[in-house]
Amino acid sequence: MRSQPASKDISQNIIQETDARLEEVEYPRFSLPASSLLKKKVKEHIHQLVSESVRVSKRHQADTVSAADVEHANGYLLYSTSRPFFRRIGMLGGILLGVSLTNTGEMIVSGCYSHEGILVWVICGIIGTFLIAKE
Repeated sequence: MRSQPASKDISQNIIQETDARLEEVEYPRFSLPASSLLKKKVKEHIHQLVSESVRVSKRHQADTVSAADVEHANGYLLYSTSRPFFRRIGMLGGILLGVSLTNTGEMIVSGCYSHEGILVWVICGIIGTFLIAKE
């Protein structure tokens, strides 16, 4: 009775096969340096996608990698590498919204409604909400 190959061996086989096939592809509209850089970047993404897909399936304690695992891994890779700026914007929005809510509570507790306090409350609330929605 033959045992199943380890997931690391399977992912290595997938990576090696895609690397070999990728080298056979010609890119006529790309210069030679651009073509080799494109192949390198595609290989990097494939390597990361295969590795992350296996990690996701292990988290779900699955024996095989499903299409949902690949989709989840791809979404994670795209979000984590291409959107760090938007994550920071969302964090800043949360801070501004927190300032707005804190200012509101302070005005209610103290019973002091100044023009500056209301202006800060409104501006921070609007900007914070917008930045969270933008994330």
